[in-house]
Amino acid sequence: MKAFPVAGLLALSLAACSQGPEASPEATSPMTEAATNPAKDANVAADADMATASPVDPRSDSPARLDGFGAVDLGASLDDVRGRFGAPLQGEVPNDECHYIRPQKESAEGPFLMIEGNRLVRYDVRGPAIVAPGGGRVGMSLGELQQLYPERADLGPDKYDPQAQHLRVRPAQEGHGIIDFALGADGKVSAWRVGLPPQVDYVEGCG
Repeated sequence: MKAFPVAGLLALSLAACSQGPEASPEATSPMTEAATNPAKDANVAADADMATASPVDPRSDSPARLDGFGAVDLGASLDDVRGRFGAPLQGEVPNDECHYIRPQKESAEGPFLMIEGNRLVRYDVRGPAIVAPGGGRVGMSLGELQQLYPERADLGPDKYDPQAQHLRVRPAQEGHGIIDFALGADGKVSAWRVGLPPQVDYVEGCG
């Protein structure tokens, strides 16, 4: 009785075990795949926009932009706003005074479009359905905002409520608007706005 074939098979088996890095793709475990390809990990957000740190990046899930809203640019004339917004707008703007117009379809969230000098100078949002440029939204905490806007964000007090704050995000590009997030006493965003100075800093809106 010869033992050589058994020993030979044992040697071949050990050699095969030592070739782990050359394993076939079918043998790759789900954990290895997630580590080497994080985009497929269920814990990683599929929407790259939500992880962006720059409010300049365009979004696929919101019409809000640093330089306008939807097809309308900041600085556009009132006639252009009405013609390009994509839905009927209600509200009259007497002379060149500051006034808000908004979609005829009633919504407490907005957008509320500020017109001054016959131009769109700002828009306000008061609900979570519309996402701000860069990913911020109503209901977020200050910490969440600071992760989304790690640069060019200045924290300041509210004019009336000593427990409230504002996070003001300065644009990286000239001509783009400023984002102002209003945080209530609970530390959560209650509203936000995008606009050009000085109108973006009007505390009482057009009031």
